[in-house]
Amino acid sequence: MVRLLIFLVTLSVRALRAIFRTREELLIENLALRQQVAALKKERPRPVLDDLDRAFWVALRTAWPGWASRLVIVNPDTVAKWNRDRFRRHWAKISRQRRGPTTNGTKTYAKA
Repeated sequence: MVRLLIFLVTLSVRALRAIFRTREELLIENLALRQQVAALKKERPRPVLDDLDRAFWVALRTAWPGWASRLVIVNPDTVAKWNRDRFRRHWAKISRQRRGPTTNGTKTYAKA
């Protein structure tokens, strides 16, 4: 679900960049600032970012080179950490899958 969300956000950001080439920096900056304002309105004094907020910034990190200079509500290193943590969880989940018995010299894997 989160992977699909990240893909859709990345696709949307790239589509915006393709459509509005001349005003792309202004539009993406505006989107980034609006998202931060929306997150800040959720809870004070410190906003709690949900998975959708994190997915937005991870996707924006890959699609927009100027993302770090516009980030206000969290440290840019935190966004990179979210991306690394998601990557680790993904591969940990894959490595935890049980391996079933072998039949006819081929391995079969049980679905987790």
